[in-house]
Amino acid sequence: MNVYDEMNKLCEALRDTHEFKKIQEAKGKLKTDKDAENMVKDFLKQKSEIELVQYQGKKPDDEQVKKMQKLYEVLQLNPVASEYLQNYIRFQMMIGDLSKTLGDTIKEAVE
Repeated sequence: MNVYDEMNKLCEALRDTHEFKKIQEAKGKLKTDKDAENMVKDFLKQKSEIELVQYQGKKPDDEQVKKMQKLYEVLQLNPVASEYLQNYIRFQMMIGDLSKTLGDTIKEAVE
């Protein structure tokens, strides 16, 4: 068995998932609304920054968290942005599950 060939099969399988197809569809719609697209990009950037701080074991800045929450509320009012974010979250959950499974296998190999 060639692990690289299997990875290519996994990538193909990911492209065939409902979650992948829905986020691709939502991304296409989002590209038609540049304001929403820019706000979503800003939101995801802020979210990543906060998650990085939390990953480092620190408490994120309250102002930054409030700013992100307000932006999320605004994005929920835009149907295109809201649809994209919902699909983004579902896709990330699937990727998280796959990452955990892969991580468990790696942990098994090194421990």
